[in-house]
Amino acid sequence: MKTIKIFLASSEELDYDRMAFGNLVRRLDDMYEKRGIRIKLFEWEDYDAAFNDRRKQDEYNDHVRESDIFLALFHKKAGKFTIEEFDIASEEFKEHASPKVFTFCKDLQVGEEESTELVEFKKRLFEEMGHYWCRYDSRESLQLQFVMQLQLVESTQMGELKVENGNVTMDGIRIAPMDKLRFAAANEDYRKMAVDLQTLSSDIESFRLQIQNLAGNEDVIILLNAELQKKLNSYNKLKEDFEQFQQLLFNTARRVAQLQGERITERMRRAMDAFSEGKVREANIILDEAEADACKNLKDYKQSKEITELKRQAVISSIDELLLKTSTIMADATIPIQERIERTEEAYAQADEMAQEIELDKKKRLVLLDKYAKHLYNYAKYDKAIELCNREIAMSEDLYGDEHPHTANSYNNIGWVYGCLGDYTKALEYYQKSLEIRVRVLGEEHPGTATNYNNIGWVYENRRDYPKALEYYQESLEIRRRVLGEEHPDTADTYNNIGWVYCLLGDYPKALEYSQKSLEICGRVLGEEHRNTANSYDNIGRIYVGLGDYPKALEYYQKSIEIRGRVLGEEHPDTADTYNKIGDVFRRLGDYEHALDYALKALPIHKAAFGENHIFTSFCHDSIAFAYRGLKQYDKALDHFRKAHEIRQTQPNPNDSTIRQSLKYIEETEKMMENEQQSPH
Repeated sequence: MKTIKIFLASSEELDYDRMAFGNLVRRLDDMYEKRGIRIKLFEWEDYDAAFNDRRKQDEYNDHVRESDIFLALFHKKAGKFTIEEFDIASEEFKEHASPKVFTFCKDLQVGEEESTELVEFKKRLFEEMGHYWCRYDSRESLQLQFVMQLQLVESTQMGELKVENGNVTMDGIRIAPMDKLRFAAANEDYRKMAVDLQTLSSDIESFRLQIQNLAGNEDVIILLNAELQKKLNSYNKLKEDFEQFQQLLFNTARRVAQLQGERITERMRRAMDAFSEGKVREANIILDEAEADACKNLKDYKQSKEITELKRQAVISSIDELLLKTSTIMADATIPIQERIERTEEAYAQADEMAQEIELDKKKRLVLLDKYAKHLYNYAKYDKAIELCNREIAMSEDLYGDEHPHTANSYNNIGWVYGCLGDYTKALEYYQKSLEIRVRVLGEEHPGTATNYNNIGWVYENRRDYPKALEYYQESLEIRRRVLGEEHPDTADTYNNIGWVYCLLGDYPKALEYSQKSLEICGRVLGEEHRNTANSYDNIGRIYVGLGDYPKALEYYQKSIEIRGRVLGEEHPDTADTYNKIGDVFRRLGDYEHALDYALKALPIHKAAFGENHIFTSFCHDSIAFAYRGLKQYDKALDHFRKAHEIRQTQPNPNDSTIRQSLKYIEETEKMMENEQQSPH
């Protein structure tokens, strides 16, 4: 069993922060013990006479040298023993690359001042070592900073940090609420969005109360309902924007955390300070200078007759500044989102060119490639993403070999991109390679291994090999239950996947059993107002369709669409998907008017989200066509069936069976139209 040893050095003035920190470490230790990893904290209480000249300083220093992570906490003071321990840890790192050294400085309150010793220490820290300390103003901030640092040391076992329902979480543990983190809470755009959401929520409640109190006054109620719908649409759109903005701010905070303890420029220090104070726009402006300087530094480097280490270091500093800027651009809500995406891609491309030119350290180049590729495939630039993913795989294999978690991650990433493109053969090939490495390196009992099983199950599901899909989903479920526990969103997700495959196989009782489990877990862990909960309701609706219980199906679809409308917004593709399904149920019930209403609602949303010629848009045309056919409006039905057929023929990997199916729909409708015209009226 692996043990991560942490040495925490601090003065008695931070007693309460240190106690909270110790509690967090103990919680993490409990969680990760079953994954074969222990997290042990050395606290000064372990020795007598901790803060006086009689303490066993040599024994302390031995613990410093043996630690994997050294953390020094400062506020107003800098005791000589803490500085001595810091210096020992730093020297040990230079010689043995361990322990990782991180410094945390708590912000001063009004009227507080730093001691002369601390001022001198911070000056030496930056000027001599190029290091920049982690700033924190609350225990929540301290905890988050530490968990981000811990991930850098042990990325293979640590869970993914993400923002959910306004909280930063890791494997179900709440690390910190966003409202308690100054980079978010002090951000002008964050505060404005939060206030606007609260105002809209109050307005919506007010409209609902007015409608309830106006029973019988139909004309006024119609007007109020129209206004209420506008408010709901605005609220849902803003809520989605707010959630995305929180994630972008957090991504920037994570990038800042990665730079702690590294050599940085004075400009980066100013930008990081600005971001920490909630001034992301100011940080972005500071880093605007970096782009111009980067071009100049690269030009100087290329044109130099003699390549000096000084010129090379100038290019490396420019790369670091550009990578920081990729985060601050995306977190600047004053810039239109499309412009942010494009400017970020340009900054990545510039950094990538520079890294190749100077043959940057391979580990740093690998980090750059990974971030660049993720930006591309997160914003659906799949062709470019595949090129970057292939480079990342080659470099990871060269640096780490083919038996390393990073190589497995690289295979998994490219598999995901091929899956998005509908190339399931390629996706399966890379997912299998990733799984083989993860099983050998991380073992079966690991969340990453479970994710691979789940991804392979998804590929087999899309290839309609349902027994194989079930086999891999079940394997994923068993690992997630053992490692993450029953009450975890990932476990619920796999229950949902298994339920859907049983539904496709026509085993509706089993499908219902698994999907209900997913719904129960989501309801308890995530709450009703969550997209995963909506997904579970949606799945159960599909199962009741298979059972022929259409009223029940409508009941669950209605719950799904209500949540999706509130959480994702009326203009979201998932909301449109449920509109389509509700329309299908009405069609099965013979209510073609309602079927048409819902299908027509779905089409413009899918067009806006995916484009006119996307396969999902073709499904909407089919739904509309079936409704028109039921209403015996055959000419309109044919228009939409033909449009669906045209779209399917233009797909990058056309599916012969779906093309044949759409031709069959057209032929059937033409025959119906012919029979209608020939029949006596």
